[in-house]
Amino acid sequence: MNFNNTFNKYIKKTIYPGLDRHSAPSKSYYDYFIIIPVFNEYDYLLGTLKSITKQKNIYLSNTLVVLVINNTVDAIQSIKKNNKATKFLINSHELNFEYMILDYYSKGNELPNKKGGVGVARKIGMDYCLQYSNQNSLLFCLDADTLISKEYLSKIIKFNYKTDFKTCVVKFSHQKSPDQKIEKAIRLYEQKLYSIANQIKKCKSPYGYVSMGSTIVCKVKAYIAVGGMPKKSAAEDFYFMQSLAKYHLIHFIDDCLVYPSSRLEMRVYLGTGFRLLQYNENKKFLDLDFSKNCFMTVKKIISFVEKNYKISYNIFLKELNKNFDDKICNFLNNHDIKKIWNRINKNAKTKKQFMIFFHQWFDALKIMQLLKFLNKNIV
Repeated sequence: MNFNNTFNKYIKKTIYPGLDRHSAPSKSYYDYFIIIPVFNEYDYLLGTLKSITKQKNIYLSNTLVVLVINNTVDAIQSIKKNNKATKFLINSHELNFEYMILDYYSKGNELPNKKGGVGVARKIGMDYCLQYSNQNSLLFCLDADTLISKEYLSKIIKFNYKTDFKTCVVKFSHQKSPDQKIEKAIRLYEQKLYSIANQIKKCKSPYGYVSMGSTIVCKVKAYIAVGGMPKKSAAEDFYFMQSLAKYHLIHFIDDCLVYPSSRLEMRVYLGTGFRLLQYNENKKFLDLDFSKNCFMTVKKIISFVEKNYKISYNIFLKELNKNFDDKICNFLNNHDIKKIWNRINKNAKTKKQFMIFFHQWFDALKIMQLLKFLNKNIV
């Protein structure tokens, strides 16, 4: 990949418009950027900022923290007031790192209705950083109610020196809740997320990770290569991570460095608050309880495909029908496996490349769809 060509193409066609209205930071280049969407976070953001102040100065001196305070035009007044007060709160504290506040909350600067949300805010912040970066600069995604370990920057940066990763995710543990019911639910939720990720990883799929926005770190060249952050109001981290996993191997840092909030608030669909409320009402996490047989089927499909590299689709279809339930065959056919089978067989020069192409089709979304389908129809 020619980075300069890809970068210039991104700047011309994909970058969020109007970023030049913002002030420039003090330096023309930074190695590290921490991007934080801020929406109705007056009570929480200061804790996040204080956890950043505890990082080693050697790293903070070359770090820019980008705070994207945002709401849509039609946001309720209490949120607009909260965002305004948050800006004054930030500026009233002396911080030992450089930060920029990007105003997408005040009158005339709000995000358009139906085009707001955390994905848009993340994209704005990450796109803003590009003009002050190079291809190896690191983009750290955080949330405004998330605390980080005092070793957050140092361990990730040292890990980068060791592995030269394109993308990594760090281990997380939600902040302890004083409410025993919430505390129980959040630990069960963490276990569920990690269990699903580990089971998918055991299937030899590249999508065996937990998609959580505040745990993602990627290089600028990876961000550009996948077309940037999706402009989604929810699940932007899922789709962003899926794109990154298709681009390059995801690395993992097993040290717990990120502590998300355990707030019982439904801020975004399928987010942590949504799941906690779901558990509170149903005593289980709907659509997340998969049997071992579900994962065994996923593993069997991946293994079956690998063994049948380079065979014609007609023979593949016969073997598929011999080895799998009709409902599974119908699921794969309904998702156009015939179309991709012929294409990847034609384009793949090796089995390794063939499997890369297959996993780009049999991605995180398709695996989750299949798991839910299997749970409902077969297992």
